[in-house]
Amino acid sequence: MKKTLLALFLLLLNLFAFSSSRKLKPFHDATVLLELKSSFSDPHGVLSRWDPNISNHCSWFGVSCNSDLRVVSLILDETRLGGEISPVVGSLSEIRVLSLAFNNLGGQVPKEIWGLKRLEILDLQGNDFRVQRFSRDAVRKLMSHNGEEEEDSENEASPSSDSSDKTGLYPIEIASIVSASVIVFVLLVLVVLFIYTRKGKRNSQVQVVEPKEIKVFVDNGIPLTYESIVRATGYFCNSNCIGHGGFGSTYKAVVSPDNVFAVKRLSIGRFQGDQQFHAEISALEMVRHPNLVMLIGYHASETEMFLIYNYLSGGNLEDFIKERSKSALDWKVLHKIALDVARALAYLHEQCSPKVLHRDIKPSNILLDNNYNAYLSDFGLSKLLGASQSHVTTGVAGTFGYVAPEYAMTCRVSEKADVYSYGIVILELISDKRALDPSFSSHENGFNIVSWAHMMLSQGKAKEVFTKGLWETGPQDDLVEVLHLALKCTVDSLSIRPTMKQAVKQLKRIHPSRL
Repeated sequence: MKKTLLALFLLLLNLFAFSSSRKLKPFHDATVLLELKSSFSDPHGVLSRWDPNISNHCSWFGVSCNSDLRVVSLILDETRLGGEISPVVGSLSEIRVLSLAFNNLGGQVPKEIWGLKRLEILDLQGNDFRVQRFSRDAVRKLMSHNGEEEEDSENEASPSSDSSDKTGLYPIEIASIVSASVIVFVLLVLVVLFIYTRKGKRNSQVQVVEPKEIKVFVDNGIPLTYESIVRATGYFCNSNCIGHGGFGSTYKAVVSPDNVFAVKRLSIGRFQGDQQFHAEISALEMVRHPNLVMLIGYHASETEMFLIYNYLSGGNLEDFIKERSKSALDWKVLHKIALDVARALAYLHEQCSPKVLHRDIKPSNILLDNNYNAYLSDFGLSKLLGASQSHVTTGVAGTFGYVAPEYAMTCRVSEKADVYSYGIVILELISDKRALDPSFSSHENGFNIVSWAHMMLSQGKAKEVFTKGLWETGPQDDLVEVLHLALKCTVDSLSIRPTMKQAVKQLKRIHPSRL
């Protein structure tokens, strides 16, 4: 039996080699996609992220792959693409779905498309292709791809006008078909023998077109679909990008005048349908607080993942600190921002079960509305992405300058690490310095905003910690108390650092008459 299998296998290799020698060497799928991109005109930059230097081709917009990284689906409907379809599309030998409907494509449909043996769905409607004449066999293949039966009239499918034989096939094509038939026959024999001997494991995979679905947690009065969200971001156009972070980029999505969202596109690679990811993100649905950004829904597939949040028009705290007026500031506004963030963290630490550790608290992750109400974003993402097989769970999450020293050295995280980061944010909020301000370069290594604030206090220059105009408008006793709270949050000893619940109480006590 083994000799029979070996002989058949060698015959298969010889036939395959003969057949392959009559054809061009196939392109790598990524190369094919780039060639297609160059043949299209793309006025809206839909394919701007089709770049191997940015991401794997299987994560490009509109592309779906199988487990061998071969393209099985290319869907670019209603993307306003122009130009022509390059004949290189015929090298996507594993493609099952090719849909370029309702664009501005022209020229002729490449004959190489009819050689795609696995193609099941072909949708080219709504374009401006020139009328072509195909042989009867070509029409039969096209109609079978669209699930129709051939009309047996002589008026249908005009015969080819070329000078080939009556079947419309060249000798080399006939030879290829015969070779392919022999190969299929040998493969069937091998499969039967393989099953009969029961000396291996059956390994068959059925590739299907991946559904593009949105899981919605909050009813906004309009249906949210994958297409409507992606289209609202301008197909993740750079002009709609409103922020970048360690987890990905965030885009503004205007679905309608009354429905504006922030879409965080996660740059985390392929998840292979990680069930734990879906479980973790579904758990975040239950995390609700007035000072947390609301999670509206999400999309998760092997090639695309993004989260949908409510959009806040006031920007983030990082931009607020950079752009705030140099004139006297309203202490009440700064105090309210500090208290809002403290309340959000206290809720995550004390009222969620299990507790939620943020691990990346910084001004860019604190959003504002037009009334300076503060909302904490990106909560739960460190754990969420840490659950993925494609994310290194042993590394330190967070941003340099805001990470607690014990977390950076041991990778052991607790809620006191969030307290440390909160203290850094408060120091930035009340001063004109950044966590690692360039002005600290003249000091020794490791000198940061905490070291600088301690130095100012020890030299009796507490007022120089505060941003211009803040000290003069006061009240100065309250400002000093908030400064001491921030420094207490950033001490090395975890036992001395307050809890966020204690920080909330202290901030409330500073101005009880105004709350």
